[in-house]
Amino acid sequence: MTHLLFQFRLHSRHGAAGDSLSVDARNGEQEPWQTLEPSLRTPGFRLYLLSLLLCQHHYLVANAAERHLPLASVEGILSVTASADWMIEAVDGTFQVRLEAADGGPAPELDGPGRAFLERRMKVCPVSRNLPGTVTKSIVVEAA
Repeated sequence: MTHLLFQFRLHSRHGAAGDSLSVDARNGEQEPWQTLEPSLRTPGFRLYLLSLLLCQHHYLVANAAERHLPLASVEGILSVTASADWMIEAVDGTFQVRLEAADGGPAPELDGPGRAFLERRMKVCPVSRNLPGTVTKSIVVEAA
């Protein structure tokens, strides 16, 4: 059976560097990355997958703020596997978090409990919660 692979690459900056967000996308691992600039011509399925990525990112950023984790940047990769008839089968995401140093001091560490908290809270993102129970989901947060 043929499977479809959709990949998204996210980069965001936070804090003293200013706030910015960019997303690249590709269909399959052999395709080149292309900047994703949603428009009226963007296919609906791609917009749906983009909403999944952005929901995960929003929950990561919001919950980092709740825990007083000073984000400097987030790098993320989200891979979505779908069946030949476009049914989502698996979602795999890895988000690398870099924390910002305060007042010239060393950057704080993203420890195990902090990572576990962010991963747990990202799982309640409404977009991913509305995926069918048969979808395999893996979201990992790592220190950059």
